[in-house]
Amino acid sequence: MPFYRHFELDLVSALRDQLIAAFAELQPGDLNKKNIATVPDEAGVYQLYHLESLVYVGKTDKLRKRLQEHHEKICGRRNIHSRDMCFTCLSVRSGIQAVSEASLIDHYKSDPGGCAWNGNGFGPHDPGRERETTNKPPDGFDAQYPIREDWPCEGIVRGKWNCNDLLHAMKAQLPFLLRYQVAHKNKLKQGHPDYNNVTMHVPKTGMPAQELLRIIAEHLPGWQATGFPSHLILYKEHRQYKHGTIIWPL
Repeated sequence: MPFYRHFELDLVSALRDQLIAAFAELQPGDLNKKNIATVPDEAGVYQLYHLESLVYVGKTDKLRKRLQEHHEKICGRRNIHSRDMCFTCLSVRSGIQAVSEASLIDHYKSDPGGCAWNGNGFGPHDPGRERETTNKPPDGFDAQYPIREDWPCEGIVRGKWNCNDLLHAMKAQLPFLLRYQVAHKNKLKQGHPDYNNVTMHVPKTGMPAQELLRIIAEHLPGWQATGFPSHLILYKEHRQYKHGTIIWPL
C-alpha cells in the first residue's frame, strides 16, 4: 500500500449534507408575521414553500429580516397570497460563510419543479437600471406575479409634503421597489436639486402608489414616472420602454 496520497477536505459537501438532513427534520410553518417574529435575527439558511412546493432556498446574515422582506414582497404582488406560503429555516451561528447557497439550490433543483424561484427574479436585490435600459421582458416571478401598483400608501397622510421626504417615505413602506433619480449615487436622502425644495399637496391619506407617483411627477417638469411588472421608477427622462408603462406624462 502507498505511504502517501493527497486528500481534499470537501467542506462544502459536508456542510450541505448536514443542512439537508437538518431541514428534513423541520415542519414548514406559515409565512406570517407571528411566526417570523419568533425567528432569531441571526445568520442562517431558509426554504420557502408555495402551495407545499419548495420554490426558493436562500442564505442570509439576518434570518428574521430576510423573511420579513419576503413576506412583504408576496403581499405586494398579484395572483398570489401570503397564506399560501410556508417556510423552514436554520440559524447557523458559526461557519455561515462556508455554506454554499448554490450547492443547496443544485441539490433541491434536482427534484422536478424544485427551487423554481431561484434565479427567476424573486431575490431581494435591485437589478438596477440595466434591467430597464436593455428592455428585457419580465420573466419568472415578475411575469407571473406582477406588483400591485395600486398598493395603498397608508403611511402617507393627507397634507403638504416636501417632495424628497415623500419619495423617501414611499420607498420605505412599499412592498416592492421604487427607484428614483438622485443627484449622487448611494446618497438617497440627499435627493435631487429638481425636487429637494418642491412642496406638494397630497389630497388624501393612503393613496394608491401609482397615483401618488403620478402626482409627484406632475410637479417635476421633464421627469417621467414609469411602471414595470416588478417595480416603479421616476427619472429625469423622456423615454419609451418596451416592457414598461408610462404613468406620467400622459
